[in-house]
Amino acid sequence: MLHCSAEVVVQRLHCALALLAFVSACGASKSEPAVDDGNDTPFGGDDAGGGFGPSAGGGAGSECAEDTKDIFVISEENTLYQFHPPTLAFTAIGQVRCPTGGATPTSMAVDRMGMAWVRHTDGSIWKVDTRTVACTETAFLPLSETDPFHQFGMGFSTSSKGGSNEQLFLSDNKGTGLAKLDTDTLKLSYIGPYTGDLAGKKSELTGTGDGKLYGFFVAAPAQIAEISKGTGEIIDPKELPGVYTGSAWAFSFYGGDFYVYTASEGNNGGPPRAGGGSDVTRFRPSDGSIEVVKPKVGFKIVGAGVSTCAPTEGPR
Repeated sequence: MLHCSAEVVVQRLHCALALLAFVSACGASKSEPAVDDGNDTPFGGDDAGGGFGPSAGGGAGSECAEDTKDIFVISEENTLYQFHPPTLAFTAIGQVRCPTGGATPTSMAVDRMGMAWVRHTDGSIWKVDTRTVACTETAFLPLSETDPFHQFGMGFSTSSKGGSNEQLFLSDNKGTGLAKLDTDTLKLSYIGPYTGDLAGKKSELTGTGDGKLYGFFVAAPAQIAEISKGTGEIIDPKELPGVYTGSAWAFSFYGGDFYVYTASEGNNGGPPRAGGGSDVTRFRPSDGSIEVVKPKVGFKIVGAGVSTCAPTEGPR
């Protein structure tokens, strides 16, 4: 508070000047614009904003690099390839030389960052950079050979439609059913058995950017089915006449279609075929067509993976 003496003119003048300066300062403060620090924009999770509209240009998130949208496969001789379904072209990236002590790849899944999670015959999981083929050992502890999940197929699926969070699902090689692997803690959680005619069957897995999970099941002939990620329940299985898993098989999704890779020599119930590596067969749910789009690629494919960045619909 300002107090002006009524007896001294000079003091009155000083007080008046002080009061004027005080009022001016207050007025200037009130007229200054507020600083925008960007904090007025609310944060949103994966489902913030609602709707999901898949397109041919991308999968589940704008942060995906272009080279994470293709399929990756690994061959029996440990070569990593990039597979581009629109042109059916395989491009060799390089030889994978993880120091596994002789264990070889048998299944693969690819995350949104372009890292391939490769399971080997000893039950170990190694992360392989799909750009450089550099290997990193994970802390995953392989289960005993008597455990159903000592060997397994695997695939990533987003937690929600169009989301960027994803989960890694496993399907054991003894027909026990579905599990989930926490990619942070590397702890395995069992979900449930498969149901219906595919109960007790083993499968390879592939997931999508719209939150779905599918299995390619070892049967005669082979079958593809959607799998409930919460229970393991089989949803709407489709038989693939003429397709047999054979001595090596792998599975992936791209642009609304499924691609299966089978090497038929010594197959499980199917007619033998000539050598020359795996066949690439496309199953197109939109019209039910099954076509060998690339026969005998020249190498045996033992694992395939595609990230949830891959397109969920084909060109329109």
